[in-house]
Amino acid sequence: MAKVGRPTDYHDEMPILLYYAMSEGKSVTRFCRDVSIGRNTFYQWLDRHKEFKDAFDHSEVRCEAFWEDWLVNNFENKNVNSALIKMFFTNRFKWADKSKEEISDRAKSLVESIIDKL
Repeated sequence: MAKVGRPTDYHDEMPILLYYAMSEGKSVTRFCRDVSIGRNTFYQWLDRHKEFKDAFDHSEVRCEAFWEDWLVNNFENKNVNSALIKMFFTNRFKWADKSKEEISDRAKSLVESIIDKL
């Protein structure tokens, strides 16, 4: 029986393209735009292509690390909008403020020692 529907745009280079795009901090949305696919297609590829899923799993960590590096490098930049940065990390990577109960004793003492030095 012949296949029905539009031929896939997926090819063997897609996992590599995804890995490098996300390693440069690009989102799934930007990757989809760059390779001219919709998000539904992207998520279908994750389900259908193990190598694509593996590339996504590895590159997701690299993407967050890219933005963490950017954040660290811009800590003292007075032109950075801190509210916008917080919103970006909260929405993009599900970062959240921790309650006082969640902060360990070690972390508390570290923060206190940094504050004392200021």
